[in-house]
Amino acid sequence: MKRFFSLLGFFLFFFSFVNAQNGKMSGKIIESGTGKAVSNISIKISVLNMSAVSDQEGFFEIKNIPYGKHTVTISGGSFETYETSIDLNAASVTLPNIELKKKAGEGEGISEISTIVLDQEDENKDQNISGLLHSSDDIFTSTAGYIFGSMSFRPRGYDADNRGVLINGTDVSDAENGRITFNDWGGLNDAMRNKQVYNYTEPTPYSFSNIGGLTNIDTRASNYRKQIKLSYSLTNRTYRDRIMLTYSTGLMKNGWAITLSGSRRWSQEGYVQGTFYDAWGYFGSIEKRFGTKHSLGLTIFGAPTKRGTQSATVQEAYDLSGSNYYNPNWGYQNGKIRNARVRQNHEPEFILNHIWNINDKTKLTTAVNYSFGTNSWSSLNWYNAPDPRPDYYRYLPSYHPNYIDPIDQFTQNLITQQWQNDVNVRQINWDKLIQINKLGNMEGLQANYIVERNVTKTSQIAFNTTINKEMSSHATITGGLNFKLYNGQHYKILDDLLGGNYWVNIDQFNKTDFPGDTASWQLDLNHPNKVIHQDDKFGYDYVAHMNDVNLWGQGVFTYNKVDFFAAASLTETEFWRTGNYRNGRYPDNSYGDSKKYSFLNYAIKGGVTYKITGRHYLTATGFYETKAPYFSNTFVSPRTRNTVVPDVKSETAFGGDASYIMRYPWLNIRLTYYYTRFLDGATVVSYYQDQLTKNFVTLPGTYVNNMMTGIARIHQGVEFGAEIKATKSLKFFAVAAIGKYIYTSRPQTTISYDNGSMPDTTFTTYIKNFNIPSTPQTALSGGLKYNYKFWFLDINANYYDNNWLSFSAERRTADAISGLGPGDPLIAAITQEQKLKSGFTMDVSIGKSIRIKYKYFININLSVTNILNNTSIQSWGYEQNRFDFTNKNLDLFPPKYLYYYGRTYFLNVSFRI
Repeated sequence: MKRFFSLLGFFLFFFSFVNAQNGKMSGKIIESGTGKAVSNISIKISVLNMSAVSDQEGFFEIKNIPYGKHTVTISGGSFETYETSIDLNAASVTLPNIELKKKAGEGEGISEISTIVLDQEDENKDQNISGLLHSSDDIFTSTAGYIFGSMSFRPRGYDADNRGVLINGTDVSDAENGRITFNDWGGLNDAMRNKQVYNYTEPTPYSFSNIGGLTNIDTRASNYRKQIKLSYSLTNRTYRDRIMLTYSTGLMKNGWAITLSGSRRWSQEGYVQGTFYDAWGYFGSIEKRFGTKHSLGLTIFGAPTKRGTQSATVQEAYDLSGSNYYNPNWGYQNGKIRNARVRQNHEPEFILNHIWNINDKTKLTTAVNYSFGTNSWSSLNWYNAPDPRPDYYRYLPSYHPNYIDPIDQFTQNLITQQWQNDVNVRQINWDKLIQINKLGNMEGLQANYIVERNVTKTSQIAFNTTINKEMSSHATITGGLNFKLYNGQHYKILDDLLGGNYWVNIDQFNKTDFPGDTASWQLDLNHPNKVIHQDDKFGYDYVAHMNDVNLWGQGVFTYNKVDFFAAASLTETEFWRTGNYRNGRYPDNSYGDSKKYSFLNYAIKGGVTYKITGRHYLTATGFYETKAPYFSNTFVSPRTRNTVVPDVKSETAFGGDASYIMRYPWLNIRLTYYYTRFLDGATVVSYYQDQLTKNFVTLPGTYVNNMMTGIARIHQGVEFGAEIKATKSLKFFAVAAIGKYIYTSRPQTTISYDNGSMPDTTFTTYIKNFNIPSTPQTALSGGLKYNYKFWFLDINANYYDNNWLSFSAERRTADAISGLGPGDPLIAAITQEQKLKSGFTMDVSIGKSIRIKYKYFININLSVTNILNNTSIQSWGYEQNRFDFTNKNLDLFPPKYLYYYGRTYFLNVSFRI
């Protein structure tokens, strides 16, 4: 760190001798048609890394701008992006009032974060970050946000933990895995509308930022305009109806500002049969300004949500049901639909902000954030009984226990007819499960079937302070200190006995497989054979603890022909596990505190912009970072023990990008090449393995933990975005993301069996040059935007390709192909990766804004996604980790898929005063 700041001091000293003239630019932002001031609008000279935000009166000012021609981009909120050019040749330039036009329907149809990707079965799947990016003033980034996001597109192929999200400067990511839980503020579109989006490694005034970029959501009450707004939405997507009400005082003469917002989203059934949605949202922000020096604000928000989900399944189940949106999670109970996998979450946040304008060149911003709450999901569990899931592989027509004899055609036809004609075969038969439990009650037996709920109860306090200092007319220094203290308790509760009398807290698999070892049955030796009733804890109970401290600094330097920035970050991370149960299989390694794991990491980044002219720019950025592993990919099986993956270490990433940028009032182009390399990554995947024979040894069924270490990968590609303003009312745009993301190592994989039936086994995983799955590596879009006399029309066509199935590590091992001779076609069939189908879609949005007596505003917007109703696009999928080592039968455990929604619509009507 000393070396870094010494280097910054040298650069500052050296460039202070450069002879360059700087000036300032100021102006006012107003709403077209009304003349009302618009606050919290971003004004950027992007290639200079210079920006400002309009105040409550719409005014803004940017200082220390080098003389010459510059393109200014104005964006934010629900307004169309506006660009203008300036030729700065004086100490101070005041622009004429800048009028911003409303977006179609105020963006209601696209600003809702999609929950499609949140409903997937794989709990390790990334949540979709793209929905936050549409507020960017960059044509590529904004398009990737609202168009590509529904296809699980990840910019540059980065995992979601590589992009940061702040609210009022405080980090709101999940401490255990680095991802964002969007449901925490779901439905609060109006309240969360004010965003500043920073691409990839560009400098930000809020934090060092992640390599995937940063979005800061500003919820300070003074930054909302005075209004009362009511909106209603009708859709056929995840929910059906939404209503929102927002009230804001704006900044009052006494220095106070208050904003309140609430929402309700609901549906009896969503696009996919058996799903439902029941969600509320609440938001409150209050702020007091003490003159021009100090501001104190408090924001509170939350979004209690309950929703029935869809799970991925095999293609055979889709074909049998006649729909690519078949959902195995539901069935009828007393004639009513019931979903077995119901998600619930409510994690309210409290953010206290203080802003101190020390002088006109120095500002100190401080925030304290406290959040708490629960996030849970339900599932079926069973004891000494058949699997209740309708798509269990043994219940499908293709299954037969004898792999030598041909399938009994009569039986296969009978099962096919039952699947197609009997809903109690095709779906969960809840009434049958309850009946079986009640029969057991007559004999005093424990329930055979229950619904359990997996709960994460979190508590977190975070602190952030940032200082911005204008050192000179050419240099601005920013630095900050952040820390986060987190506790996450994980446990199960018995949600529904389904008519049974009780449940016993033992490991049923160990009881069956090791009948003489009674201690190994116990899930908690401190309370053996505990009888469990409704709402009791059972199964597992542990706490994940994490502490994180970060110190960072940044310098931004601007000159006539060249601008550059440099930043550095130092982070200390510590985490450990506390077990509240003494597990019978691991009595000495499950109860109490584990070892504490500490990591000291650093990151540096920098960039330069060369201004060929005021219209043409070249930029280049680079970075190098080390990052601590997350709790979720360090502990092998935190539900049962304290064991961690072999050789725990930080991940390393380095790379950069180079761009050519052209900016004219009628034409914007960005062309970027990027390269990123990751080293020493690790993952942990846990799953249930049926009884299998491996290396001539028959293994009992158990949970298996697959630990992969030494993962290396390369992400490289090209981003292109262009926007042409053909007329005052008509724009054309085109964007392209063409990437190549591959694994470049042969990681070591360790298999650990929870029941201890075999010792841990480590082997080489042959995945070098495999494509990185679960995101389209090719995404293209083009279209037009028409805006005339408050009518709005957007049309776009999209193409997706090179999306790969998430693969099973065990199929890429020597064991998987043992016994097969050279040239055997099964070798390729077992080891090759599968590409998902490419897809083409079209979207249309039309809207109208109506002004009544310059006081009342009505906005109507209808957007239709996938208007061609293409229902064959596989948006995501994964290979099952179970594999038939004996017969090499790939059809026994085929991949599971999810499909992109067909034609959907979103109609929004809003009324604003």
